[in-house]
Amino acid sequence: MSGWQTAGMVALPVLAGWSVARILARVGARSGDYAAAAFWSALAIGLGLGGGPGWLLAAGCVTAVAALLAHLLVLAVRAANRPQATVDPAAFRARLLEVCTADGSPPALMTGVGPDGTITVWGLEEAGVPRDRHHPSGACPNCLLEEFVTELAVNGEQTVRQYRAQLRRRANQLFVLRRGVISGDWEAELSPVRGPKAPYRHATCPVHR
Repeated sequence: MSGWQTAGMVALPVLAGWSVARILARVGARSGDYAAAAFWSALAIGLGLGGGPGWLLAAGCVTAVAALLAHLLVLAVRAANRPQATVDPAAFRARLLEVCTADGSPPALMTGVGPDGTITVWGLEEAGVPRDRHHPSGACPNCLLEEFVTELAVNGEQTVRQYRAQLRRRANQLFVLRRGVISGDWEAELSPVRGPKAPYRHATCPVHR
């Protein structure tokens, strides 16, 4: 067997493993990731059964099982992140603004869009906004938060531009908003998401699809 043939056989399980890694790294994995993992694994298994080296057959079986387990893990994560509350987008945005502009409003909050398209808000629990996963019915959750931040924060437009730039890089972000002690003005900044980095894509949104 030539060196090129050996290199080609080694590449098959490597490519399959890379596809499995993409599935795990992006809970919102596209169907192409699954197709690639299945294709390279099947090709390795086929060559292994057709007279190829035994390690190639074993590697193909391992990556095929890994792809199946990765798929089951993705399903489990999506089930755990299932939206807990469907909200009217306009009413939810108005409620957030009302809470943040009322006397005695909390000094800070953090909010963001998860890979399943739901909005979570931290810091407003005492004001009556639970830390649930809120699903804005029929609306783009990213646009909803962008509008909220733009209207609330004095630097909202600049922060939203930075937010969109990060999303284009496939790096999901959280909005962190703080109210000035003296001025009382809200200011916004971004914080990287810990965990799955892939931002949510809203199919009908021209900006975030």
